[in-house]
Amino acid sequence: MSLVDDKEESYSGKLYLFVPYLAFTSHDRKSVRFTFPLCVIRRVERLNSRSGVFALSLMTWHGMKIIVQLLGLRPTADMFCAVLRDALKRELQKGNMKLMKTFVRTCYSEHLIPVSSHVADNEREDGSLIPEGEGPLTSEIKYLGGLGLKYKFPGDAKKLREASKIKLWTAYLRSHGRNLTLLRYPQCTRLVQVGLPNRLRGEIWETLSGSLYLRFSNPGLYEKILKDNEGRISTSTEEIEKDLTRSLPEYAAYQTEDGISTLRRVLTAYSYKNPELGYCQAMNILTAALLIYMSEEQAFWLLEVLCDRLLPGYYSQSMHGTLLDQRVFESLVHRCLPMIHEHFQVVDVQLSVASLPWFLSLYINSMPLIFAFRIVDCFFCMGPKVLFQVA
Repeated sequence: MSLVDDKEESYSGKLYLFVPYLAFTSHDRKSVRFTFPLCVIRRVERLNSRSGVFALSLMTWHGMKIIVQLLGLRPTADMFCAVLRDALKRELQKGNMKLMKTFVRTCYSEHLIPVSSHVADNEREDGSLIPEGEGPLTSEIKYLGGLGLKYKFPGDAKKLREASKIKLWTAYLRSHGRNLTLLRYPQCTRLVQVGLPNRLRGEIWETLSGSLYLRFSNPGLYEKILKDNEGRISTSTEEIEKDLTRSLPEYAAYQTEDGISTLRRVLTAYSYKNPELGYCQAMNILTAALLIYMSEEQAFWLLEVLCDRLLPGYYSQSMHGTLLDQRVFESLVHRCLPMIHEHFQVVDVQLSVASLPWFLSLYINSMPLIFAFRIVDCFFCMGPKVLFQVA
């Protein structure tokens, strides 16, 4: 199939409908890709095409218009449309489309982009229309954020060029969607490599990793886990207590009970969500870093994606995932950096002794935080290969 965006640029690729999501990736896997929950689709229209190509126009929650041209046999296109129609009806019946307005308000990008660019900017929370002249109340938007909002973010805002980064990201998000409707073009990757703005960093992390979809589809689950297990003690919670004060002690928030309690709740909730894994050392460092830029609920779901999907086996008791990657890394050094490999052999030092903490902590414990977070940005954007490239 081919996809035409709102700038009339066309891309050939594959469209996937796995209810309740719609996804697209270009054939080169670089030009454009997206994953949308079906509830962000506000309008679907069938277009008349003189060339005989079956085409649909999709209008998303944030006002983007995407044209999908289905290439192939007509019965196949008809079947796709029938499945899409039925899936959209089910989403409407579930009420997920009504939940969208409440959910997107937790995202900082909604604060950045004027509400007037929103498809539903003339609707109140209950679906009724706002009288003309009254205007939407942007001040009501309350986005989620991390400990950095209270205890400051690492680094100097002027030296990090925060204002310039915000301006670049605002332009990109206005043109190509945001949070649940983000279209990922090569420009998105380049902006991530430049560095993410502090206030937007947590949202971009969860969008790129996919944990945003878990948070959207499981509202209130984090609070429920904490409530259901309040007062419980396990082997994992005992281990967590030992490591709390050793979690980024150089950051101001973790020298206070407020920061320690926040970290404790996230680690405890995850240990009960995934009792088979429970808690493993280095998870405290990782979670403490996430909480600087994310709320507890955001960090909880991102931790789930990290442990289960992005870095499987890294934070298990045996750490088999990271130990396997150390062997891969040593092999890469042997092949690409033979002089360094030979030096380690001569001095009889195993390379993994140095590199294991790098991989486990995503470099957060191995360099100043402002540099480590740049690596984490690229990690969520481009995947685990970044860990090997930096190493």
